[in-house]
Amino acid sequence: MKCNMERMQLHQCLPLPAPLSVHIFPSFFCNFKCQYCLHNLSSESLEAKGFQKQFMDFAVYQKAIQDMSARGWHLKALIFAGHGEPLLHPDISAMVALAKEKRIADRIEIVTNASMLTHKLSDALIAAGLDRLRISLQGVTAQQYQTISGVELDFDAFWEQIRYFYQHKTDTEVYIKIIDLALQGAEERFEALCREASDVHAIEYAIPFVPEIDLGQLSGNCKQGNRQRSNVCSMPFYMMILYPNGDVVPCCATQPPAVLGNIKTDDFTELWHSSQQIRFLLRQLEGAGGIPVCDSCAVPAFGLQEGDYLDGCESELKLAYKTLLEKEEAQ
Repeated sequence: MKCNMERMQLHQCLPLPAPLSVHIFPSFFCNFKCQYCLHNLSSESLEAKGFQKQFMDFAVYQKAIQDMSARGWHLKALIFAGHGEPLLHPDISAMVALAKEKRIADRIEIVTNASMLTHKLSDALIAAGLDRLRISLQGVTAQQYQTISGVELDFDAFWEQIRYFYQHKTDTEVYIKIIDLALQGAEERFEALCREASDVHAIEYAIPFVPEIDLGQLSGNCKQGNRQRSNVCSMPFYMMILYPNGDVVPCCATQPPAVLGNIKTDDFTELWHSSQQIRFLLRQLEGAGGIPVCDSCAVPAFGLQEGDYLDGCESELKLAYKTLLEKEEAQ
């Protein structure tokens, strides 16, 4: 069913013939250990979650792009993000260039801490056609970076690299954000910095995304202005995630609630309407609380966008996805 997502509620568009966004996780390594992040956990805790630090082989990524291109998919967004730092990947600019060459999405975006930016990498990303660079700051001074991320950072040199990208970009939008926990009352300095090196900037709020890390009382409100836990998490209904090892999972939780398949043996696009994917969505429609990983996830409470709530639409959506499952299993 075709629809204009800017004008319709998500439930009116489901089931989608293809995801609206695909998130590529090119790296499970990170050079920061932010207090509220997965990488701040002990090696034992990470091992218990099955988390393995690794890079994505370029061939794995290439296979995903080829599958999407062959099926004629055109996404709203292809986003390089994940449980690691994308700019650590040695082929990140080539990954962007391939997606642009194949016209995979309206927007190719990288979410980064920007600490790995150099003039050379900036030039390569700009030449590759990157549409959006989303930078997550962890402070506005070297001391704040030491406190929040546990790194010694030459902040002036770091900011010069960001300024270089902004001054030399062509069509790339630079979006700079910071969570209030990292801001520590330095709003005026944040605003001043962003005026010289960003197109858009925002102060966001920490949410308890990593269950093992207790943030105590939330630092601010969620996007909707108050906590509103949804019975159904809508994210798996419009996105797909590709892990470095080739696994395809339905959402960006720090521990995947399901593995739909692996790009090395499966066609990436066929997993979108596979029986395992549809069965997972039907479980979601029974209530996210019935899935252990989803029950402990903060996204149904704090991470859903306005217009994406599926509560109250479960019955009609169950019927639609059961019909889809019957067609899939009949083939």
